[in-house]
Amino acid sequence: MLVASAALLGVAGPTSAAHDTAAPAAATYRGAPIGANTTPPINDLAKTPYQGWNTYYGLGSGFDEATIKAEADALVSKGLAAAGYDYVWIDGGWWSGTRDAGGDITVSSAQWPDGMKAVADYIHAKGLKAGIYTDSGRNGCGGPNQGSYGRYQQDVNTFAAWGYDAVKVDFCGGEQQGLDPAAAYGQFRDALLNNSSHRPMLFNICNPFIPETGAAPGRSAYDSYKFGPSTGNSWRTDTDIGFPNNVQYSDMLRNLDADAAHPEAAGPGHWNDPDYLAPGLGFSGNEFQAQFSMWSMVAAPLIIGGDVRTLSAASLSALTNREVLAVDQDPLGVQGAAIWTSAAGDAQVWAKPLSGGDYAVALFNRGAAPQQISTTARQAGLPTAGAYALRDLWQHSTTETAGAISATVPGHSVVLLRVSRATAIGETQPSTTLSPASITPTAKAQLPLVAPGDSFPVTASFANNGRSPIVDVKLALNLPAGWTATSSEPTHVSRLGTGQSLSGAWQVTVPEGTMPGPDQLTATASYSWYSDSGLRTLGASGAGTVQVPSAPPSGTVPLSHHAWLDAASGYLVPRVDRDDAGGGPLVMHGVTYPTGVGTASPSTIDYYTGGNCTTLTATVGIDDSANFDPSGGTATFQVYGDGVKLYDSGPVTRAATHEVSVNLGSAKVLSLMVGDGGDGGYNDRTDWGGLRIACGAPVATVPSGPWPHFAEPVTLSATATSANNGYPASNAVDGDVTTLWHSQFSPVHDPLPIALTVDLGSVQTVTGLTYQPRLDGDITGTITGYTVEVSTDAVTFTAAAPAGTWSQDALLKSVQIAPTRARYVRLAATAGANGYASAAEVSVATLPAA
Repeated sequence: MLVASAALLGVAGPTSAAHDTAAPAAATYRGAPIGANTTPPINDLAKTPYQGWNTYYGLGSGFDEATIKAEADALVSKGLAAAGYDYVWIDGGWWSGTRDAGGDITVSSAQWPDGMKAVADYIHAKGLKAGIYTDSGRNGCGGPNQGSYGRYQQDVNTFAAWGYDAVKVDFCGGEQQGLDPAAAYGQFRDALLNNSSHRPMLFNICNPFIPETGAAPGRSAYDSYKFGPSTGNSWRTDTDIGFPNNVQYSDMLRNLDADAAHPEAAGPGHWNDPDYLAPGLGFSGNEFQAQFSMWSMVAAPLIIGGDVRTLSAASLSALTNREVLAVDQDPLGVQGAAIWTSAAGDAQVWAKPLSGGDYAVALFNRGAAPQQISTTARQAGLPTAGAYALRDLWQHSTTETAGAISATVPGHSVVLLRVSRATAIGETQPSTTLSPASITPTAKAQLPLVAPGDSFPVTASFANNGRSPIVDVKLALNLPAGWTATSSEPTHVSRLGTGQSLSGAWQVTVPEGTMPGPDQLTATASYSWYSDSGLRTLGASGAGTVQVPSAPPSGTVPLSHHAWLDAASGYLVPRVDRDDAGGGPLVMHGVTYPTGVGTASPSTIDYYTGGNCTTLTATVGIDDSANFDPSGGTATFQVYGDGVKLYDSGPVTRAATHEVSVNLGSAKVLSLMVGDGGDGGYNDRTDWGGLRIACGAPVATVPSGPWPHFAEPVTLSATATSANNGYPASNAVDGDVTTLWHSQFSPVHDPLPIALTVDLGSVQTVTGLTYQPRLDGDITGTITGYTVEVSTDAVTFTAAAPAGTWSQDALLKSVQIAPTRARYVRLAATAGANGYASAAEVSVATLPAA
């Protein structure tokens, strides 16, 4: 179907033609104007957001002199120092709180054999700057007496004499003592400005406490913007973004939103600080690209949290992207802001004015599924022009547009553009937008659900945003192997002018026996364009993601042992049969629940029940591990079936547990949700204890039904090229998702690749493999790169499927295999979280014997 309009039709975002013709209003966010702060800075440092590396998230407190020197070496050798990352920041763990008779700080000679000054000298010799850490109170976040209270000037003089160029000051001890942050940090500022060495020293204010963690109103991180600009070079705007070696995408969004609340506070010399960058700490590639882009949009300090020595090539490439860095380092010093947010809150347009009149525009997809996000150059803030140049800062390509700015953005990702007025088109190709394949699913969770054997409609559209027409436009849909589609509309037109689009529609069928997990349906477009030098043929693609669920449960079983569709928790991820915070057993009022799920507010866990289940039962409440602190520990528990609320506990406190029994009706998707009870999420250590579901008979598997058939665990055995004591290969095929195979980590760390070989016991027809990552809240060993091979004799192995990658999360993964005869199936981890390999369960799909 061909559509023509003055503006694009059917796209997300503010694309009103009437709005385009009006003069752009001054952009605001939460009522605050977007503009650089004019408060005089405390010093001549950080004219643009500072860059560097910090020990905390990548190393925790496990570092010493040799480690710091190696990290400094890596900053230089890997090109990060040349890209501006010049602060080497030693965080908590460098000092145990000891002092000499005169009150001066003393350090461990074992940890720092040459002393702290020698470390700073080494860092300086590399052309870098040295940063150090303390607390505003007597104690520190790491323990007693690890703060500088009462000795601000003495400790600052020590740091300056050692040669340190920056100080981060935490607030754990300050919170314990009830100090006023503005006053305490003001005193520390004065000490820095008056250090006895007259050394310029950058000041990072780190009050990470927010109201739900006990901070008094008016004294939390949310209030630091009030005194920060006149006190420090940066100030934290929310709590910690995660934990050492584990940062979650949801926590990144939380910190971004808090940082965005006060763009008016930021400007040259003083910056809002949403916490550190997290490459290699749990994000997918798209998620880290999103974080780096959005930190640059809000003019945040860029401090690397991951271990520089082990960063991947992809992470290094992202961190050194000069075009994105230029957005963060723009000398105008304006913090960007969201100018549009979708009704669902999962899509945003952000804009940031840059020096020279350009604007940075981020089309930000906060959600899991790809979606089209759109705006216009006028709405972003640019003046009227005949055409605009769109520079994609990640693809390093430029297109021209008549005004529309639109792109299909993958889930948890961003398209970051530099937009400028264009004076000529020449060889700059027109901007086009291919929508993601829009799917009408048979059931809905975070991603559209389609079961084996299902048939469902899919649509896609392709639009020309440029001033030049495009010709010979063709639209197609690419499917996973074995899937089929029929088209109901023409998918070829001879010409698309400015603002015109071509739409296509297909009916797609999922073959029986399809393995569970995400699959992509990719719309593609091909077209030609007459440039100044002649006709050029171009193309585009836009993927839509569906999720094939595992077969629904049967009988009366622990629901926690069934693969979830998606899961999120206020801390890390939910833990199967363990409490979410500490990983101990589920215990409420002294009663231990052997099965269930431990989570924290806010939380949502989705399961596929396929209409095969009737009743859910559980005991819900606050885990006894919350009793270490009387604060918090109030939550709500809700059960939804296909989006309809079936149960609501109301407020649940430590006073009593609640018994749950829910009639599920015909629900295909079951959602377990935990809310914070209205008092924030602090200490909401919540349990779905004894979580059980009553279901019907097992669903039919191939060849008599649509679901894949899996070899029974009792028939399987397994070996591995590496396994740690207590985590044998047999744990991966025992049918129990709470046991774990893990590659050797002690006394030596076996390097990847590491292979797990499953023995079926006899030669059978193999059709696929599923991989369940660990469900204990940790990510270490989660396989992210893999190969799958098969053999009949355990000697000669052949590839059963192309090598591939998986996302680093706890969701069930799979590989579809063209039916092949084999007894042995070998899964090799070519990449894994923190350099290890692990599995809660590996299952092999087979065709049952005739």
